[in-house]
Amino acid sequence: MKYFFLFFILLTSLRGQARQALPPLEIAERFVAREGWPAMRDYLCCEAQQQARRQSLGQQIPGRMARACEVVQQTTTTAVVAVELRDSTGGNDFYLHFVKEATWKLHSVRGLGMTSFGRQMLTVLEGLPPAEIARYNQTHPQAEYDFTVGNIRLWVGSDADIEAHFNQRQADFEKTVQLLQARNYFATPAAGEAAANADPAINALLKSLYISRVTRKTADCDACFAFVIGGLIDNTVGLLYEPDASKVPAMNPQSLIVVKPLGKGWYLFKTT
Repeated sequence: MKYFFLFFILLTSLRGQARQALPPLEIAERFVAREGWPAMRDYLCCEAQQQARRQSLGQQIPGRMARACEVVQQTTTTAVVAVELRDSTGGNDFYLHFVKEATWKLHSVRGLGMTSFGRQMLTVLEGLPPAEIARYNQTHPQAEYDFTVGNIRLWVGSDADIEAHFNQRQADFEKTVQLLQARNYFATPAAGEAAANADPAINALLKSLYISRVTRKTADCDACFAFVIGGLIDNTVGLLYEPDASKVPAMNPQSLIVVKPLGKGWYLFKTT
């Protein structure tokens, strides 16, 4: 009998270790790993618990994809971990939202939606012969071929692609902010936004940066400058400028799915 109780205590201890509290980053890494995770259900709640019934997300991702996890933000009650998938053809990103109950639990998985339409458009545009490109430019003077292709590539591209574009053109992004501030267009939000985007100097910079528009109506931030790349309906991606970190809107799985810092008051944002 003594040995039975020792065995029972040992077994209970091992079960406790298997269900130990894990930080969001480690949960994310196990959840997107190629191999299965038998203890997965102990670290899920809410939407994620309903969606991942039999397989982890990592088991559903093609095996050829490399995966890397990065904590975007972690507070005492919430956390967001970005997951980058990459293979020889390019990259893709999605975001794991966590909540702290007694322990950390994965609440939901989010990614930029409706990008397949953009990829289809890009395939068609990149296949146009020179004569068709010239005709396209004649019929689309406000969004010519080079701008449209560059814009869609960013829209459907990976976070790394957008960050590389920002780093390469950061001086022009900052010049645009300086013009917006100097000319005080957003003193009257509705009329100001239209005037800002129509300003010849600002418009030329936005076009060269492959930005569709600058606004303060996107990303749940009335004080920020949101440089919208593109998207459909509420699924948008862009760059946010707000030098005061306390004014940067909080991420949430209902709308603002990621706000990734790029440095010096700049952020990559996505909504859904």
